[in-house]
Amino acid sequence: MFGAGFEGDSLPPKERWRALQWLGERTAKDPRFAVAMVEHAYYLLTGRKVLSPPKDLGDPFYDARSRAFQEQRTQVEAIANRFAKSGFNFKSVLKDWVVSDFYRADGLSTISMHPERRIEMEDLGLVRMLAPEQVERKVGAIFGQPWGKLNDQMAMLYGGIDSKEVTERAADPSGAMGAIQRILANDVACKQTALDFNRKAKDRLLFPHIEPDVLPGISSESDSKIRQTIVHLNQRILGQYDTMDSPDVDRIFQLFFGIVKDASERKGIDPRENYHCRRNLPGDALADPKYTIRAWRAVVTFLLRQPGFLYE
Repeated sequence: MFGAGFEGDSLPPKERWRALQWLGERTAKDPRFAVAMVEHAYYLLTGRKVLSPPKDLGDPFYDARSRAFQEQRTQVEAIANRFAKSGFNFKSVLKDWVVSDFYRADGLSTISMHPERRIEMEDLGLVRMLAPEQVERKVGAIFGQPWGKLNDQMAMLYGGIDSKEVTERAADPSGAMGAIQRILANDVACKQTALDFNRKAKDRLLFPHIEPDVLPGISSESDSKIRQTIVHLNQRILGQYDTMDSPDVDRIFQLFFGIVKDASERKGIDPRENYHCRRNLPGDALADPKYTIRAWRAVVTFLLRQPGFLYE
């Protein structure tokens, strides 16, 4: 059994009373310590571990994977050097990663990109599924109150940890997590759409520029208001800045238009919003004879299921 020490350097008897501090001093002087902390910071920010060198020489993309690894390794070593010079100030590591292309890259188009180039680029940018606590905070920031159900066992099902039996968060969604995402989207949209329309226009978070009686296809003015609202929802829920004629806005407009049109062609539809959605609100405050409130609920549900909301 090896004696107490570090890298072949035995712990002096007179240092036994401060053995942990003695180990820490030598660990910090080891060049690998700075590199390990830089790699740890990358994991904290992205949810992904740094790339490992490719081993399969028969891989057709071996060269591309090797170039990606070398580029990332160069960045790691550069940040590690600055980390050591800063007196091991961990904040400097986080700042260096945040301003790097590995973190800030956004909007990479992989449709027409050469396969080798796509392999080189696949680890760029921030693409990580939000943890249960982050989802709750995000819902609270967007809608004014959290969902309130992503806790305890539900949080564990959604990839959370208890720091006892489960210590690593799930990086990829399971079937159960996908179901929870759909439940969240349905439930939050149901309650928050109805609640928001029950507020005065100046106090609304989601629909400050439109009323439930505005129908699509009636006039250019009404269509413009609907598109303006879609742009506002995209910005608030997804952090996405669109123009009123963008393809994404067109797609959501057609969703809204199709739901309202389909409802107008049916008979016997309840002129009120679903009971679960209008519960605890004034009885007649959410009359929805034109089905527009429910159509807007569908739009919000659609947005809450997008990767732009569930991932960062």
